[in-house]
Amino acid sequence: MLGESNSSVAIFTLSIIPTELDVRPSALPAATAGARLGTALGLGAVIAFALSLQYFAQPFVWRNWPVEEVLEGWLFIFRDRLIVTVLIAAAIGVTALVRTESLQLRAVLLAVGVVIGAVSGELIVRRLYGQFDGSSSLTAHALRWSAVALAVSAMFYLWRMSSDANEQLRNETLRRLNTEHLLTNTRLAALRSQIEPHFLFNTLATLRWLQRTEPEAGARMLASFIDYLRRMAPMLECSEVSLGEEIDLMRAYLEVVEMRMGGRLHVAIDVPLNLRRARVPPLALATLVENAVKHGISPAQYGGEITILAHEVAHQLVLSVTDTGVGFNPGFGSGTGIGLSNVCARLSTLYGALGSLRVEANTPTGVRATLRLPCHLVSPQ
Repeated sequence: MLGESNSSVAIFTLSIIPTELDVRPSALPAATAGARLGTALGLGAVIAFALSLQYFAQPFVWRNWPVEEVLEGWLFIFRDRLIVTVLIAAAIGVTALVRTESLQLRAVLLAVGVVIGAVSGELIVRRLYGQFDGSSSLTAHALRWSAVALAVSAMFYLWRMSSDANEQLRNETLRRLNTEHLLTNTRLAALRSQIEPHFLFNTLATLRWLQRTEPEAGARMLASFIDYLRRMAPMLECSEVSLGEEIDLMRAYLEVVEMRMGGRLHVAIDVPLNLRRARVPPLALATLVENAVKHGISPAQYGGEITILAHEVAHQLVLSVTDTGVGFNPGFGSGTGIGLSNVCARLSTLYGALGSLRVEANTPTGVRATLRLPCHLVSPQ
């Protein structure tokens, strides 16, 4: 049975290593501080303009003053709002320069920056109008801006909590996928190391026997064997190959077996030309063919026939290897089942629930093994 020997094999491993980017404000380079401050000031100017427009929505303004005075009054309102919002933006920009890992502390600093900027702006506006008292009015404005600061800080805190949670989930997902991919490659390497040696050993034993008994047949077998090795070597580094490559490999192998068995083995292969471009696990079909030879045809007194078929059903590639040998007879060529178990494991690893292997009795005699996997066609070169 295939896979009963171990061998060291070169493995090509593709690792997807997640790159963790620190996007916290404390991790941003200092060179961006000026850009952030400029953005904050620009946003403050836009907010000030929007707040000042409420002046035009008051009906008494238009009833009591001409348009020129209304516009002049609006400019004063816009100036006052602009002073307050720009100072708030500047204070926020300054607090953003404080490097801290605590999200709660950043929210508190944001609230403090809003309050300080608002109070400073209100003080400047009052000085412009010559108001040097009215601490109660200033306190009322400070409380109003404090409420705004609390709302802004709460929104910032909730947004950053959500953003950090999403970033953490993304990084954990990437790490999990990377771990699963490494595990997949490790499993494939172990399975491949079990499958490959038997092809080599079985063929060498057959070649040695023919060279002693029938030198001319041995020479022909040697040519087929060289062709087999030439085709098999590149497959050892792949997780998938084309069905055409697998079929050509089987032709070379079966030519060797036919010469060994004389007229006891007949082979029929029916694979549509377009399906030769389908991707399949390397040596999976070979495992089924060698099982058919070793456990089906070889023990049969008069040999038999091996038929390899391929067709597509509902976007699935269906491959079958049917022999007319002894069938499920425990008295002939019983094996450990490692070869078929490895094929099932590789199908599960590569395709999950979309890959399957079914082995059943053939009528009237023999066994039929059927592979099902997603039909992925590679564009012709």
